[in-house]
Amino acid sequence: MKVDFFIVGAPKAGTTSLYHYLNQHADIEMSSEKEPDFFSNSSLRQQGLYYGKNPIDTIEKYHSLFKKEDVILRGEASVSYLFYEEVPKNIFAYNPDAKIIIMLRSPIDRAFSHYLMDYKLGLNSESFEAIIQKKSEHKNANLFYQQYIKLSEYTNQIKRYLEVFKKQNILVIDYDEFKKQNSDTVNSVFVFLGLNSKQKFSYKKKYNTYNRPRNSFIRYVYSLVSLRKILVRIFPDFLIIMFREFLFTSDKKPKLDKLTRDALKKHFASDVRGLSKLLNKDFAKWIR
Repeated sequence: MKVDFFIVGAPKAGTTSLYHYLNQHADIEMSSEKEPDFFSNSSLRQQGLYYGKNPIDTIEKYHSLFKKEDVILRGEASVSYLFYEEVPKNIFAYNPDAKIIIMLRSPIDRAFSHYLMDYKLGLNSESFEAIIQKKSEHKNANLFYQQYIKLSEYTNQIKRYLEVFKKQNILVIDYDEFKKQNSDTVNSVFVFLGLNSKQKFSYKKKYNTYNRPRNSFIRYVYSLVSLRKILVRIFPDFLIIMFREFLFTSDKKPKLDKLTRDALKKHFASDVRGLSKLLNKDFAKWIR
């Protein structure tokens, strides 16, 4: 058995939605755990970036995430795969014919969305500005800077995949196009994977939409990963959904102030130009 395709990132760029949409196809099985992080295991362990997960660190554990036998293709969606240098070669050594899917979002919006997720999880109580301006004294400040800023510098990350895999085995998806035209984009993925795209799917459900804890106490409790794991095991899915609806509020998503956005436009300008040249696609909209 081999895993045939990989959604490698970027984080906060629609990968969870694409994972669920692809899993509706009769000929596809996505890993039971959305982000196994098998091929980035060593780097994540060194940095302590498991978000409380148990590592998938053997091929047996990895393959156990796939149970079906009557499928044509198997895939997974570990967003850590885009950033860490060793991953393209690790995947290639495992399956040189693998298909690679890369989803890209405005580096500024992606960075801020990543920060909001960490804040919600109780991992980071610093301001976004303090982190990106390197004024934070938090013990994980450098790691936060990596997660928000360095992960949004796409050019070299994608270049590493182009150096290892055939160009025709790599599909890059623009998050804005994905958001506007779900069905067209997903159909293009099916074509890329060599599958029948003329099947009916539901795109109504939205995944990883913005919400926040209703108060600081709920935020603290939610940050206790071990407690969350116990609750998920004990209670049925419908009760977990009810708990989340009660504990979280879907307020309007906070917006970056103009000064911060303008500073980030300057920071990312060179990388965006490099990316546009590398992929022969204009991404200047991100820094206008």
